[in-house]
Amino acid sequence: MKGIMIIFNQSLSEEIIALFDLMEIRGFTKLNNLQGRGSDSGEPRMGTHTWPALNNAIYTFVETEKAEKLLEELNKLNQQAEEQGLKAFSWEVQVAVI
Repeated sequence: MKGIMIIFNQSLSEEIIALFDLMEIRGFTKLNNLQGRGSDSGEPRMGTHTWPALNNAIYTFVETEKAEKLLEELNKLNQQAEEQGLKAFSWEVQVAVI
């Protein structure tokens, strides 16, 4: 099983949730209105007059095969809208409580 954290411009929320629905990924936690800036490029997202945009993040935990497919689809989405900014990170997880 893998954990996946996706950080993205809030404008991509609907596309990412639609992708989850398409892939039958039911469980996730979404965090809204996050401030930050990317490590490579792009404008800061601070929710201020100067930098008005904000980010969101989603955490999900899925089987390894589904995680690989999700990451592929997220890469495609990022390539379509690179200026929006999307990063995804994955790690191995063990389920401790069900």
